[in-house]
Amino acid sequence: MKRSNAGATLIEIMTVLTVLAVFLSVGLPAFSDTLTQLRVQTAMHRISADLAAARSIAIARRSQLVVCPRSADHRCRDDSDWTLGWMFFLDPDGNRQPDAMADILGSREAMPRGVTVTATRLYLRYQHDGRSAHSNQTVRLCAGEQLAGTVVVNNLGRVRSARPQQPTDCPR
Repeated sequence: MKRSNAGATLIEIMTVLTVLAVFLSVGLPAFSDTLTQLRVQTAMHRISADLAAARSIAIARRSQLVVCPRSADHRCRDDSDWTLGWMFFLDPDGNRQPDAMADILGSREAMPRGVTVTATRLYLRYQHDGRSAHSNQTVRLCAGEQLAGTVVVNNLGRVRSARPQQPTDCPR
């Protein structure tokens, strides 16, 4: 009499679970690092694109424009932490705050989990000709405690981004 194979044995199930556990213990950390790199890359592109767009709008409208970290009520924060988001707005009176919601031309929400963004100055102001007022602005992106990238705006308003060539601690 021939027996039909009705299922898996306990030894087969334990073997499959052991192999699966090994693959997950090796694969998940690598996947987590890849996910963090993609989050940082996306954040760098967003910041670069918004800064370039703000400069173009300042030139097109021949008006001062401010980029700053934003609060929940769409005001400029009084620190240089962009992790909670940022905005750019027309600032014809130079008070570095949007006077009306219509002045706000762009706004970004908070960064993905694990990515922090800080800048060297509280805000960036573009002049009517696209130049950046004052000194260079550097926006630093950190993943955990490591510097993951920088976005720099020079005095002429040009935006460039870079990634560190070797592991670097995130500046405080």
